[in-house]
Amino acid sequence: MIRRCSIAFRPAGFTLIEVVMTLIVMGVLATIGASVMSRGFLSYFVGREIAQDDAQGRLALERMARELRNVRSTADLTIGVQDQISFTDVDGNPIAYRRNASSQLERSQNGVAGTYLPLADNVSALTISYLHTDGFIAEPYTGSATLVYYITVELTVKTSNVNATYRSTFKPAVF
Repeated sequence: MIRRCSIAFRPAGFTLIEVVMTLIVMGVLATIGASVMSRGFLSYFVGREIAQDDAQGRLALERMARELRNVRSTADLTIGVQDQISFTDVDGNPIAYRRNASSQLERSQNGVAGTYLPLADNVSALTISYLHTDGFIAEPYTGSATLVYYITVELTVKTSNVNATYRSTFKPAVF
């Protein structure tokens, strides 16, 4: 006796419902992945901006502090304005620092009358204070430079993601 085999023929491929469900799942996964990547890139760029602004502020303040420690004498120190300082160093070089209108910290090797070169960007404030020997009483900007014992420099760097203030107080090594 011959048996007949009844095998149901099933066409190869996917049904429309399977294809649609696969596309929906892949779309959701791609959206989540894009969101994670976007946040990662944003964090990277914000972190890079913070690091650059922090480095600029620290380096600018360190350079100012290093040079202000070498003031030749208090008579060579000009204390007329809050956001500008000029002095003569031990080698006889007139040096000046100021914050310009475009939020840059500038340095001049030839004193106030010289050409200023940018030292740091995004400087929203530069405050220079002159203190007496007790470290608390401030000498007014119209006062006498011979009474200055300490100099305090406060530098604020501000961008859309950074608002950092750096402050340093030091005693010039008057020769």
